[in-house]
Amino acid sequence: MTTEQIGRGRTSDVFAYGEDRAIKLFPDSEDRAGIEQEAKAAILVHELGVPSVRCDGLAEVDGKLGIIFERLDGISFNDVAEADLRQFGQVCRDLADCHVRMHAAHTRELPDIRELALALLDAAPLDQLSQAERTALVEHLKGLPEGDSVLHLDYHPQNVFRHRDGWAVIDWHSACRGPAAADVAMSALMMSEVELFPGTPPLKLLLYQVVRGLMRRLYLARYFATTELTSAEVDVWMTCARVLRLGLLNVESERTRLLRRVQKVLKVIPA
Repeated sequence: MTTEQIGRGRTSDVFAYGEDRAIKLFPDSEDRAGIEQEAKAAILVHELGVPSVRCDGLAEVDGKLGIIFERLDGISFNDVAEADLRQFGQVCRDLADCHVRMHAAHTRELPDIRELALALLDAAPLDQLSQAERTALVEHLKGLPEGDSVLHLDYHPQNVFRHRDGWAVIDWHSACRGPAAADVAMSALMMSEVELFPGTPPLKLLLYQVVRGLMRRLYLARYFATTELTSAEVDVWMTCARVLRLGLLNVESERTRLLRRVQKVLKVIPA
């Protein structure tokens, strides 16, 4: 049934599955509990009305575990902008509006973002922190505000698609709950501090960085204009966002820069 490959992610491949379904297949090395959690989160957020595709649960194909989804009928926001630069401004506005709609959904059934961040402190490279830095970071994370909005933690233009008459957000592997500001901080981080495309020629990389910076400004301006959220509230979550990026992915080219920025903030946290 899985004949045509239609997508590829960091840890999975996506294949057509029947006429109107797709299956996201994972390698044997992938943690089964994580796959089950992603399927559970995908079902939940769709039921809550978050822009997404319906999830039909788990299935095994050729010995590999996968998640079955309704098949997307549109292209990602990233592809929309690349196909027609005149759409760039609208893509940025839609990116913010879709995020606002996601955060309007509330639940207690997803993990707390603060607990997720705290659980990552033993992971590399955060295990390089001194005991004093670790103590300060624990206090900082525990002191962050509570919230129950649906958070994605990997929200960027390649994970948001035009679908039917609206939008669909994909890849719910890191879904959790917390204040909307936390998720906005994570997206702002991805549009400013994380690695772009490895191996990209320097001049092309510079262009991508300029475009990404513009997208970040337009996305944030739209989000702030349509909600009561402030930049100060987002800034409060930037250290947590860096911790999550380091602990969940640990990308070699980002490691030193992000860790130093975490350590820099810890120096000003009162003992």
